[in-house]
Amino acid sequence: MIHALLDALRRQQMEQYEKQKIYELDYRNPAVKDSDVLLVNLAAEYLGIQKTVELALACHAKIVSLILWDPDNFHTIPDEGYRDSACRAIPLEQAVVEFQARDMDLVYMRDPQDENGNRLIRLDFQCVYA
Repeated sequence: MIHALLDALRRQQMEQYEKQKIYELDYRNPAVKDSDVLLVNLAAEYLGIQKTVELALACHAKIVSLILWDPDNFHTIPDEGYRDSACRAIPLEQAVVEFQARDMDLVYMRDPQDENGNRLIRLDFQCVYA
């Protein structure tokens, strides 16, 4: 269920920014690569929001599209066999404050839910000086 919602949100991200250079951050190997758009999908919970923001700045991304696990969900992030237990839910307000403190403004937000009531939060931030 939640995987279908995550896949749908990722497709939306890819379609919305298809004409730009996109890099998708992998929390298992959080390397940086110059890009116009950085996708961070259920990775900030493992890296921490401050590290995520640092990586976004290092990529020189003009847009950061972030998908977070809603802290109000009844379940934790689904374990796909490769995620470890070092996961922390990130409150929406904390994510917004951290990005805005580094000159990235919130330009898009949605919080769809799956059939079981679990929500994902999509936040897109744009560099103020882009």
